[in-house]
Amino acid sequence: MLAQVVTIGRNLRSVLIPIKWGEFSNRDHALRNWDLWGPLLFMLLLATTLSWGEQSASQVFSLVFAECGLGAIVLTVNVILLGGDIVFFQALCLLGYCLFPMCMAAIVCAATSNKIARTLSLLGGLVWASCATVPFVGGAVNEKRKALATFPVVLLYTSIGWFGLVKSSAGS
Repeated sequence: MLAQVVTIGRNLRSVLIPIKWGEFSNRDHALRNWDLWGPLLFMLLLATTLSWGEQSASQVFSLVFAECGLGAIVLTVNVILLGGDIVFFQALCLLGYCLFPMCMAAIVCAATSNKIARTLSLLGGLVWASCATVPFVGGAVNEKRKALATFPVVLLYTSIGWFGLVKSSAGS
């Protein structure tokens, strides 16, 4: 149990600080020590946060959870079909951990009714999640195919952020 918590913490650090540390990058460490507990936790947190206070909370939860799960699977298959040097579950793990900034933005949106703060937090979460994903996903494919691998990831995070913006306008 403690080993899983440590692994989640190390992989989350790779998303929080997506820079090189010495000889090995965080990406290399995260690729070696992948797990699916962290991504599941962040998908549940995001779906719960976005469905909180909604009239049809179970439908919103299901929609967000399914979009995150199926989106990660489709994006992983995309990277593999583009000739990416990554294992299926490693890619799922990394894409799931990169949901963390979107979770933080969703929590800010649930905590405040200020539309400007909500919009800025969602834009910040979108940029942060996208910037954290580029070294992982873009580094796995050929340089010429980097845009083909990372653009759909940005679209996924944008659609998740859209749920937060719709929630913010409906809640006010």
